[in-house]
Amino acid sequence: MRKIALVFALLFGLASANVFALGIGIQAGPVVGSGFHSGGAVTFKLDQLPCVFAVSIPSFDPFAIGVTADWWMENPTIQDFWKWYYGFGAAGALYVHGDDGDSGAALGIGGRILIGTNVLLCKDVLEIYAQAAWQPMLFIGNGIGTHFFNFPIDIGVRLWF
Repeated sequence: MRKIALVFALLFGLASANVFALGIGIQAGPVVGSGFHSGGAVTFKLDQLPCVFAVSIPSFDPFAIGVTADWWMENPTIQDFWKWYYGFGAAGALYVHGDDGDSGAALGIGGRILIGTNVLLCKDVLEIYAQAAWQPMLFIGNGIGTHFFNFPIDIGVRLWF
C-alpha cells in the first residue's frame, strides 16, 4: 500500500510541475543611505504569484537576517524579451548582538517601493534583472529607531524550472 501511495504522490508531483514554474536565483548590491553596506540574497518566485521573495544574511557580526516580499504590479514589455516592472513590498530584519557588551536583539520592519528591468533569455529559462527600491525601516530593540533613507540597489540572475 505504501508503494502505491508513493507512486501516486510521484505522479501527482510530476503532473503539477507543468502547472507552475519556479524561479530561483541570487542577487547582490549596495544599500545606499542609512548604514551603507553591500549585501547578497537568495531569491525565489513562482510564476503564479506576482511576489518575489528574497532572504539575505547581510552581517555575521552582529548576526542579521533579512527578508523581503515584493509584489510586482506590472511587468510590461519594452521590446521583445526586455521588460520593466514596478511595485511595492514588505521588508523585515532581525539583528542579534553578541557578548561584546552590546548584547540584545533588534527587529526591523518596513515597506518597499521598487522599480526594475528584466530580460528573459534562453527560451525564458534565464532571467537577468536590475532593480532599485526605497525601503524605509523601523527598528525596535534597545529603543526605537528608523532608517528612512534606505535604498537597496540589486543586480541578479534567476533560473526558471
